[in-house]
Amino acid sequence: MISTGQSFFQLIIVLLCFVGVLVLAYFTTRWLANYQKGRSFNKNLKIIETIKLSPDKYVQIVACGKERYLILGLSKNEVTMLGEMTADELIEVDTIISDDNEPGNVTTTFSQIIDKMKSKK
Repeated sequence: MISTGQSFFQLIIVLLCFVGVLVLAYFTTRWLANYQKGRSFNKNLKIIETIKLSPDKYVQIVACGKERYLILGLSKNEVTMLGEMTADELIEVDTIISDDNEPGNVTTTFSQIIDKMKSKK
Protein backbone atom coordinates (compact mmCIF):
# COMPACT_ATOMS: atom_id res chain seq x y z
CA MET A 1 0.00 0.00 0.00
CA ILE A 2 1.07 3.57 -0.68
CA SER A 3 1.37 5.77 2.34
CA THR A 4 0.01 9.33 2.52
CA GLY A 5 3.54 10.76 2.31
CA GLN A 6 4.34 8.79 -0.83
CA SER A 7 1.08 9.77 -2.56
CA PHE A 8 1.68 13.44 -1.68
CA PHE A 9 5.22 13.19 -3.10
CA GLN A 10 3.84 11.62 -6.32
CA LEU A 11 1.27 14.42 -6.61
CA ILE A 12 4.01 17.06 -6.30
CA ILE A 13 6.12 15.29 -8.96
CA VAL A 14 3.15 15.13 -11.38
CA LEU A 15 2.33 18.82 -10.80
CA LEU A 16 5.97 19.82 -11.39
CA CYS A 17 6.02 17.81 -14.63
CA PHE A 18 2.78 19.49 -15.73
CA VAL A 19 4.11 22.98 -14.99
CA GLY A 20 7.35 22.07 -16.80
CA VAL A 21 5.42 21.03 -19.91
CA LEU A 22 3.39 24.28 -19.80
CA VAL A 23 6.55 26.40 -19.52
CA LEU A 24 8.21 24.45 -22.35
CA ALA A 25 5.12 24.92 -24.57
CA TYR A 26 5.04 28.66 -23.80
CA PHE A 27 8.67 29.26 -24.74
CA THR A 28 8.46 27.01 -27.80
CA THR A 29 5.45 28.98 -29.05
CA ARG A 30 7.22 32.30 -28.50
CA TRP A 31 10.32 31.05 -30.31
CA LEU A 32 8.26 29.81 -33.27
CA ALA A 33 6.39 33.13 -33.50
CA ASN A 34 9.65 35.11 -33.58
CA TYR A 35 11.13 32.67 -36.09
CA GLN A 36 8.15 33.06 -38.43
CA LYS A 37 8.13 36.84 -38.02
CA GLY A 38 11.77 37.00 -39.05
CA ARG A 39 11.15 34.86 -42.12
CA SER A 40 8.32 36.94 -43.55
CA PHE A 41 9.55 39.40 -46.15
CA ASN A 42 6.18 40.94 -47.04
CA LYS A 43 7.25 44.46 -47.82
CA ASN A 44 4.72 45.04 -50.60
CA LEU A 45 1.56 43.52 -49.13
CA LYS A 46 -0.11 44.61 -45.91
CA ILE A 47 -3.60 44.03 -44.52
CA ILE A 48 -5.01 47.44 -43.62
CA GLU A 49 -8.43 46.46 -42.32
CA THR A 50 -10.60 43.35 -41.98
CA ILE A 51 -14.30 43.01 -41.26
CA LYS A 52 -16.02 39.71 -40.51
CA LEU A 53 -19.33 39.27 -42.31
CA SER A 54 -20.10 35.72 -41.19
CA PRO A 55 -18.13 32.89 -39.57
CA ASP A 56 -16.27 32.14 -42.81
CA LYS A 57 -16.64 35.35 -44.87
CA TYR A 58 -14.53 38.51 -44.61
CA VAL A 59 -13.90 41.77 -46.44
CA GLN A 60 -10.31 43.05 -46.36
CA ILE A 61 -8.50 46.14 -47.54
CA VAL A 62 -5.01 45.11 -48.66
CA ALA A 63 -2.23 47.57 -49.47
CA CYS A 64 -0.28 46.62 -52.61
CA GLY A 65 2.80 48.80 -52.66
CA LYS A 66 2.39 52.44 -51.62
CA GLU A 67 -0.42 53.78 -53.80
CA ARG A 68 -2.76 50.86 -54.51
CA TYR A 69 -5.33 49.33 -52.18
CA LEU A 70 -7.48 46.33 -53.06
CA ILE A 71 -10.84 45.50 -51.48
CA LEU A 72 -11.09 41.71 -51.31
CA GLY A 73 -13.96 39.40 -50.41
CA LEU A 74 -12.71 36.25 -48.70
CA SER A 75 -14.65 33.06 -48.11
CA LYS A 76 -13.70 29.53 -47.20
CA ASN A 77 -12.84 28.51 -50.78
CA GLU A 78 -12.64 31.75 -52.75
CA VAL A 79 -11.02 35.18 -52.91
CA THR A 80 -12.86 37.83 -54.94
CA MET A 81 -11.66 41.32 -55.82
CA LEU A 82 -14.51 43.67 -54.94
CA GLY A 83 -12.84 46.93 -55.86
CA GLU A 84 -9.80 49.14 -55.74
CA MET A 85 -8.95 52.28 -53.78
CA THR A 86 -6.25 54.91 -54.01
CA ALA A 87 -4.28 56.31 -51.10
CA ASP A 88 -6.41 59.49 -51.24
CA GLU A 89 -9.61 57.51 -50.78
CA LEU A 90 -8.10 55.63 -47.86
CA ILE A 91 -7.17 58.87 -46.10
CA GLU A 92 -10.74 60.06 -46.70
CA VAL A 93 -12.00 56.99 -44.85
CA ASP A 94 -9.97 58.02 -41.80
CA THR A 95 -11.42 61.53 -41.75
CA ILE A 96 -15.13 60.72 -42.13
CA ILE A 97 -17.32 62.54 -39.64
CA SER A 98 -20.71 61.42 -38.37
CA ASP A 99 -24.15 62.60 -39.49
CA ASP A 100 -24.23 65.30 -36.80
CA ASN A 101 -21.17 66.90 -38.46
CA GLU A 102 -19.10 67.01 -35.29
CA PRO A 103 -15.42 66.49 -36.11
CA GLY A 104 -13.88 63.55 -34.30
CA ASN A 105 -17.21 61.85 -33.64
CA VAL A 106 -16.78 58.81 -35.88
CA THR A 107 -19.87 56.60 -35.92
CA THR A 108 -19.78 55.48 -39.54
CA THR A 109 -19.80 51.74 -40.20
CA PHE A 110 -17.66 49.94 -42.75
CA SER A 111 -20.70 49.18 -44.91
CA GLN A 112 -21.58 52.90 -45.02
CA ILE A 113 -18.03 53.67 -46.16
CA ILE A 114 -18.27 51.04 -48.93
CA ASP A 115 -21.67 52.43 -50.01
CA LYS A 116 -20.21 55.96 -50.12
CA MET A 117 -17.32 54.75 -52.27
CA LYS A 118 -19.70 52.93 -54.63
CA SER A 119 -21.77 56.08 -55.10
CA LYS A 120 -18.64 58.05 -56.16
CA LYS A 121 -18.12 55.79 -59.19
